[in-house]
Amino acid sequence: MLAIKGASVTAVMFIDDGIVVTLRPRARVHRCPCGAAAAGYDRSVRRWRHLDLAASKLWLEAEIWRVHCRSCGRVRTEQVPWARPRARHSRDFEDVVAWMTQRADKTTTATLLRCSWESRSDRATSRS
Repeated sequence: MLAIKGASVTAVMFIDDGIVVTLRPRARVHRCPCGAAAAGYDRSVRRWRHLDLAASKLWLEAEIWRVHCRSCGRVRTEQVPWARPRARHSRDFEDVVAWMTQRADKTTTATLLRCSWESRSDRATSRS
C-alpha cells in the first residue's frame, strides 16, 4: 500500500499522534551514502516523517546502521532507499514539499502537510 521501494514492512503501530510503520531494508549489504559497501559499526532506531495516510500522520521507522566506510575513511550513517542521507523526512515527503512550495505559499504548504515550516528552515540553515 505504501510502495516503499527496497523495504519490507515488519510491523505497524497505532499511536496517539498517528501511525508508525516499521521497515526492514531488503538489501543485506550496508551501503555508505557514497555508494560503497561498508562494514557495520553500530545501530540505532530512527524515524522519518512520511506522507499522511488517510487523516493520520505517518512515520517510517527502521533500525539503521552506522558504517565504517573504507572509501570515505569515516563512520557514516548507512544509506536507506526511502530517505536521503541525513534526512529526517522520506524522499516522497520532501518531494511533495518541494512541489508544493513552487505552487503555493509556505503557510498553505505547512498547513496541508501538517509540518512546521520554521523547523524545516532551521534545519536547512544549520547544515550550511
